Amino acid sequence: MKRYLILLTLVSFFTGLAAQNTNGKINTRYLRPSITMLFAEPKDADEAILINKFRNLEVPGKFDDHRIQFPDMKPVENTNPAKKTLLENYIRKASNPVIAKWWGRDEQGNFNYTLVAKRASYTATDADAIISRGSNTSRIEMLGEQLIDRSYILLYEITDLYTMDEYYDRLDAQNRKKKDYTPAKRTEEGYNCDYKVYAYKVAFNDSVAAEFYNRYWVDAQNPDKQKAAAWADATFPVRLITEAAGSVRSSQTKAKEKNKVKKTMQELLEDIPANIQSGAAFELGRKIEDFKLKVTVFKAYPVTAKLGTKEDLYTDQRFYVYEIEQDRSGNQSTVRKGVVRAKTINDNKGIATGTSLPSAFQQVQGKRIYPGMFMESKDDYGIILNTGFVSSGNKAMGGFHIGADIRISRFIKKPGWHFGIDVAINPFKNVYAGDIETDTRTLISSADVCSGNTLALAVTGSKEMYFTRRGNIYLRPQVGLGIQTYSFSEVGSYSIASDDKDYSWTSYILPAGIGLGYNISPMLSLEMKPGVYLRTGASTDNKESLSQTAAPTDDKWGFGTIGKFSAGTTNTFSLKIRF
Repeated sequence: MKRYLILLTLVSFFTGLAAQNTNGKINTRYLRPSITMLFAEPKDADEAILINKFRNLEVPGKFDDHRIQFPDMKPVENTNPAKKTLLENYIRKASNPVIAKWWGRDEQGNFNYTLVAKRASYTATDADAIISRGSNTSRIEMLGEQLIDRSYILLYEITDLYTMDEYYDRLDAQNRKKKDYTPAKRTEEGYNCDYKVYAYKVAFNDSVAAEFYNRYWVDAQNPDKQKAAAWADATFPVRLITEAAGSVRSSQTKAKEKNKVKKTMQELLEDIPANIQSGAAFELGRKIEDFKLKVTVFKAYPVTAKLGTKEDLYTDQRFYVYEIEQDRSGNQSTVRKGVVRAKTINDNKGIATGTSLPSAFQQVQGKRIYPGMFMESKDDYGIILNTGFVSSGNKAMGGFHIGADIRISRFIKKPGWHFGIDVAINPFKNVYAGDIETDTRTLISSADVCSGNTLALAVTGSKEMYFTRRGNIYLRPQVGLGIQTYSFSEVGSYSIASDDKDYSWTSYILPAGIGLGYNISPMLSLEMKPGVYLRTGASTDNKESLSQTAAPTDDKWGFGTIGKFSAGTTNTFSLKIRF
């Protein structure tokens, strides 16, 4: 027992060093939280299948899996004013087996240090290993009880589970209120699931730990029947840290697909839990301080840090780099100096020895970074919205520009890659298009003035490449495939009906360009992208080819090449907003 009282004293010291904003100090390291998953009781057979599948999922690798045997919570309606209290009482009861597992409590009520020591060794860094070798006191051993104070219970609640047919029924019921109602096309089968997750923290700070040792600690060398019996009613303080909600769809087309085996409805149902878990982990990781990865910069240029697969580091994961400042009272604060993204990820799974290889990071914004600065994960959604304008000798390829890009680096494990969509819209009014006809009719004569609008739309692939140390400037090669359309509203003195397919023209386009961008902040970038395009001859929505018999004298809208293959240049100016 004396050993554990000594440990408690030493732990108090190290806990003070590691606590965020305790005595004005900034926590600069990541201590692996443990995750216990609990569930609200299923309301029907489908929910039971989903939750049983969920129970067997491993937690993400950056956490310790701390599963326990504990009954599901009885469902509580959101309208129940006592729901918060009922949830907290349920979690408080679960804190007993959570702490019991940490200390390996056996049937005789004895505790041991085995799991605590094991997890401390695994979470220890190279720095811990090096310091411990040169110290009479094991720093790694001290980490164990700090980890207990990072015990989290995640309570998952399925708020609504319904089939795609039920989804279409709901959609039809909503759309029937509209005048132009048409029934939904029932093309998909599968499930939709709405969920909530409540994140509770089990406290094991200095005062709680002291009470635990004094009231409940029993081991093989120190038997105490009274303390062992008292454990039956033991609970520990819990606190709701945050909650998150989301929706997941698992579906497939109803149509038969050649050479493809379709999933059963149960298999589609069983795909949902993994998606719920990954979505919840991402949202909670943005909200809970203990879930954010923290480390100091190991080297600079290239920027490296000792994180890796053990912490679930992924390609292009975003980190802010801070300099820690201290006032005269010893209170610390952080000043952001840069932004980096994970580039090359080291496999660091296993016990730290002091010799693990660091992962490499690419700086993408900010000022100079130095070794010893503090890095903290700032996970983003990987979505970029673009707005601006496109100039071109062919105005049909230009105009007001909007677009969106999704970062796909995490999935292909290659940094900087995006998949996106670009759209340019440009109205035209009183334009002479020349003589344009199909095989069956003349659509426009040289004497006609035309009004309408053009659209250039392309799906794209691009890669951001950084060639300066600080990463404020980047190049972004991009290629795409899409369509360019003309939609006429007036030709001569005639108004064109919206359903007249002869006056909707489409060409296929192949755009390419190289963007030059400047990252103003982690969220905002300015980019100029010179580019080229190839355009095929156009056809009407009636699938008739167009021909130009007399081109306009001053053609700024590409009508002169409407019936043949052509090429041109563009220049895109855009503001990029990163989420």
